[in-house]
Amino acid sequence: MPTGPLGDLTVLDLSQAIAGPSAGALLADFGAEVVSIEPPGGGSERRFAKGSTLPNFSRNKRSLVLDLKSDEGRDVLHRLVEDADVLLHSNRPGKMERLDCDYETLSAINPALVYCSITGYGESGPYKDRPGFDPLAQAVSGLMSMNGEPDRKPSRVGASTIDIGTGIYAAFAIWPALRHAERTGEGQKVEASLIDTAATFMAQWYTYYDMVGRVPQRQGHTWEAYAPSGVIETATGPVYVATAFQHLWERLCESIGREDWKEDPRFRTNDDRLENRDALYAEMDEEFSNYERDEVVEQLLDAGVPVAEVQDVPEATEDEHLRERGTIREIENVDGEEVLGADVPVRLSRTPGSIDRKPPRAGEHTDEILSEHGFDESEVDRLLNTGVVENGS
Repeated sequence: MPTGPLGDLTVLDLSQAIAGPSAGALLADFGAEVVSIEPPGGGSERRFAKGSTLPNFSRNKRSLVLDLKSDEGRDVLHRLVEDADVLLHSNRPGKMERLDCDYETLSAINPALVYCSITGYGESGPYKDRPGFDPLAQAVSGLMSMNGEPDRKPSRVGASTIDIGTGIYAAFAIWPALRHAERTGEGQKVEASLIDTAATFMAQWYTYYDMVGRVPQRQGHTWEAYAPSGVIETATGPVYVATAFQHLWERLCESIGREDWKEDPRFRTNDDRLENRDALYAEMDEEFSNYERDEVVEQLLDAGVPVAEVQDVPEATEDEHLRERGTIREIENVDGEEVLGADVPVRLSRTPGSIDRKPPRAGEHTDEILSEHGFDESEVDRLLNTGVVENGS
């Protein structure tokens, strides 16, 4: 049985892909009993990106394969809802109503149920019926317009930040809804969407545009708040330098023996450096090419200048800091093989989250979950024989 601070919660996770499963994984990491209810054949996350999302976002869960398109499948879900605290889904608006699994129907079965929907564009508004994916939310929100080099097409962020951010927001919102249900016995509907998450991430730039009247532009590796702030090439690889204040710029100059830059009229103040960014980065690239990357990082850090190695994925997976903290570590995949993944991303001193269970095979726990919820052996056999459920055998 699950343990931890959320060990008394039962979550029915009908979501697929990344956003919903990441919310369920966070709850499972802290002890919630999360049942992944997958369609026949298994959820899309089992096939997406060679299954690489599975060990990261299906960990600590059990799996039940259930055909919700059948009348009996819906009846099974209704019975499971009687004992559930949370239901999480990522279907497009209208689908849960067609399946007779919408909030109104399920809350009539269990008035204390916290029902969380994750959609691409929300359940209202002109775009609500559009299919939604992470890069589409980046595109519509304006986020993509700010990524990439100025002379090239807009670029998507390399990681599924909007998906995962939406999962985090959803998991966070479920908490106060549960607190309310505990106090009053009254559940509620929680709605999260990729577009709302993307717009929240962009809120500062919406405010900036409204206040200043300037359209934020793609700035590639740098940006227009201060300079230098960007990628600088060394003899053995790039670094990222961020000198947000004048004293940091002066320390940088002193640390590499280029005090002359402090007096150069092109670089004297932050406004000067922003106006002459191309010249500044060209000179820094030339100067830093005389140093190895580790040498540059050491010198600048000794001087108190913010700097970091620009690492590729192989380098990041071997990073000594991430490894020592256990942020990146070996985790068990669905087939029992050890693969590299990420640990629970937040740390609690008294009730820490943990990865205790590998991601399940599709339908691996169907029999035991149904049995726990009052289905007798003959019922389970009948559901298996009719294809309403699958047990992964």
